[in-house]
Amino acid sequence: MSEPVVDADGHVCEPPDLWTTRLPPPLRERAIRLRWNQDTGFDEAWVEDWCITDRGLVGLGNAGTSFADLGRGRRYVDGHPAGFDPRERLAVLDAEGIDAAVLYPGLALSLPAIHDPALAVASCRVYNDWIAEFCSADRRRLFGVAALPLQDPAAAVAEARRAVRELGLRGVFCRPNPLNETLRQLHDDAFEPVWAALAELDVPLIHPAGLWDMPGTSRSMAGLMAPGTHHALILFFDNYLTLANLVYAGVLERHPRLRVGVLECGGGWIAHWMDRLDEFVESYGWQLSHLRLKPSEYVRRQAWISFDPGEHTMGPLTRFLPADHMIWASDFPHSDAKYPGVVAELREHTADMTPAARADLFGASALRLYGLPAPA
Repeated sequence: MSEPVVDADGHVCEPPDLWTTRLPPPLRERAIRLRWNQDTGFDEAWVEDWCITDRGLVGLGNAGTSFADLGRGRRYVDGHPAGFDPRERLAVLDAEGIDAAVLYPGLALSLPAIHDPALAVASCRVYNDWIAEFCSADRRRLFGVAALPLQDPAAAVAEARRAVRELGLRGVFCRPNPLNETLRQLHDDAFEPVWAALAELDVPLIHPAGLWDMPGTSRSMAGLMAPGTHHALILFFDNYLTLANLVYAGVLERHPRLRVGVLECGGGWIAHWMDRLDEFVESYGWQLSHLRLKPSEYVRRQAWISFDPGEHTMGPLTRFLPADHMIWASDFPHSDAKYPGVVAELREHTADMTPAARADLFGASALRLYGLPAPA
């Protein structure tokens, strides 16, 4: 029970006026901003001149509360204080038995949906400065991940370098979705300089979001899904497709030091993914002569797969995926986070793992993925 416990994917709740107060004045009126809709009883998030989402923002910070109607009548700013306040977050880590947490955005998950490259670049800089400030409350326990403005690949390279080298952030996030009206996917040649820079900086990438604000599963397939299936499926579908593209298009072949975190869609599917993609290399190898390895070998070399604490397959999957490429995530303070009791749930569902494999999953793998110092 002495292994380090590292939450590889937690979240923050940004101040709702973060961009409207910190962006240069000419950009503020098009920034990410909230509006309360009196008729529906929900906050709405807007960016540029369109509504990103018209409900559910309270889900970014309502861990431990009722799922009923996903917070109708409750405002985003009334979410769990540990989403907004780093001192409160440290108290939650202490109570849950978590040594360190890697923090991804809340509202800023929609930064990749911005269309105007200049606004996207400036908005990412504002967020990255803010998350670095948030984590400064305890630099040995709170670790931020930077927003990456892929709308301008050259600026994304510069911002990644600034975020890592100057701000001390430990990774970058981009959505696995095609990029807005360009429909550029992450294996597009335009992003080659970005992946080269991240390999040089030795930091990982990717985080999905359950939103319709970009092209992808949610926007294309929501009408085909029965009620209740939407969030269960869209993160998985987007990650499954994008990981396949990164492998089959040769991105991981060309950038062997690039690390990919496959987050927030469970991990039990990865064994099926490796088997199926390996099999189709045999069937369609005439299209894939640029690959020197099997898809499963790229995953074992460059992908870290995140498991939910309540999954039952973590132990059996060590037959297929090295435990040192398995991580776990709380998703706190989002609505689907297990709170309180996330570490207890994780221990319950990993009782069949060897001590060494459990130590990797609980924290050692995340320390390697993000380059974190060992907990005190």
